[in-house]
This record gives sequence, C-alpha cells and structure tokens, in this order.
Amino acid sequence: MRYLLAAAMLVLASVRPAPAMPQRIVSINVCTDQLLMALVEPERIASVSFLAADPATSVRWRQAAALHLNHGRAEEIMALQPDLVVAGTYAARATASILKKLGYTLLELRPAASIQDIRDNLLTLGQATGSLNQARKLIDVFDQRLERLRYPAEGTRKLFVNYALNGWTSGTGTLVADLAHHAGFDVAGDRLGFQGLGNVSLERLILLSPDLIDLGNDWADPPSLASQSQGHPALQSLLQRTAQVSVDEPLWSCGTPWTLDALAQLRQARDALE
Repeated sequence: MRYLLAAAMLVLASVRPAPAMPQRIVSINVCTDQLLMALVEPERIASVSFLAADPATSVRWRQAAALHLNHGRAEEIMALQPDLVVAGTYAARATASILKKLGYTLLELRPAASIQDIRDNLLTLGQATGSLNQARKLIDVFDQRLERLRYPAEGTRKLFVNYALNGWTSGTGTLVADLAHHAGFDVAGDRLGFQGLGNVSLERLILLSPDLIDLGNDWADPPSLASQSQGHPALQSLLQRTAQVSVDEPLWSCGTPWTLDALAQLRQARDALE
C-alpha cells in the first residue's frame, strides 16, 4: 500500500498546472493536431498524434513529421509532462479518462459538423493555448475566402453524392453537407430525409440521378467484395453520364481552415455544371 501511495504521489507531482500560455501542449487526435499546428508555434507543441504525419489523414503532415509523435497512450502522454492535453470527444477515451482523474488539464473538442463548428473550435483552442489573436486572424481570412466561394443563395441546388464503399454517404447535419450547401448542392440526406451518415443502395443512387459524384479514396484500397461493386455495369453507366470530383479525404474528414479547399473543388464543379 505504501508503494502504491508513493507512486500516486509521484504521478500527481508531475502534473503541471495549465499556465495562461501553456508551454508543453500535447494533442492526441488528428483533427485537434491540425488545429493546434495552425495556432501554436512548434516550440510549444510537445507532441501530436502519429496520424498527423500521415498524408492520408492529415493536411499538415509535413509539419507534423518534424514534431514528436504519440499513439495516444496515457503513459506516453504523462512522460511528456504536458501542461495542456488536447483531445477529441470520441477518440482515445480511456486515455482522456485517466488523464482527467490524475489532474491533467484536458481540452476536448467536438468533431466539426459545420463551418461554424470550425470557427468555434479555433476560438476555443485559441483561448486555451493563449493564441486567441491568431485564431481570430485565421477566422478573418477563412471568412473572407468563404464569402468568395459561397454559391449565390438564389441559385437552384443540384445533387452531390459522396459515395463510399458499401454505399455510405452524407446526410444532413454533417460537415460534407454544410460544404455542399455552400457550394450550391443538396446531399443525399436532403433528398432522402436522413441525418449523419446513411447507407444508400446502388439502385437508390441511380434513382437519385446525382449531378456530381465523389467515389472517395477507399475504392482504391486492395480488392474486396465491397470494392468489386465499382465495376457493376449500372454504376459504370451512371458514372459515364455524371460529373465526378475527387476531394482529398483529409480536407473534410477534419474541420480545419483547409476544409475550404474542399469547398473550392465543389464550387468549381458546380460552376462547370452550368
């Protein structure tokens, strides 16, 4: 018992109270990684998650590759002696729970489901890291670009469908839907009445007759029963008569200032349909 008490005291002694401007910030989520790198100078970032250095999941992978990478385990985070840990609300829950119980300062950000959520997360993280001015500057630039990309409100929305393996696509209340709306499109959820992600059969997709399709990056994965459906004659016929776009997954899997690059692609495709 004496040894357990001593170990607990040692752990608690290593916990740093969060100063007004944290000097050792650790992020354990690929979305918060990218926001953190946008707001905070590298010397104050003690670590980001290993996914931040993967170009398949992160826009800022080059910047992340120069930083210490973590795998979201509680023991490795504690060893870094952070004065602020930034996490998402759904990933690495066991680690977040342990760090909270041990008294570490933990900021949890919800995944962005809209453009407004991107602004809110930037302001929240900016406040917590002492980088509020930088957050406001980023948002100003973000909003100016958004205004240039926004499709005229009086325009008629066409239908955009991001069609992933097994028929998964975006409904209302998602970041993809909000971007599509700003670019002058409906998504499948607008027409079929579902929120979040939904499964749409190939037959229903053909009946929807979308104006623009993004098949996503996962169709290029190693051959599987799911990916074989891409060769279905009905889908191939639909693709031959439908405009296509290929948005890099990291642009809208996380809500960041670079998510507007995805909007730019959708807006360009919308203009081309005219």
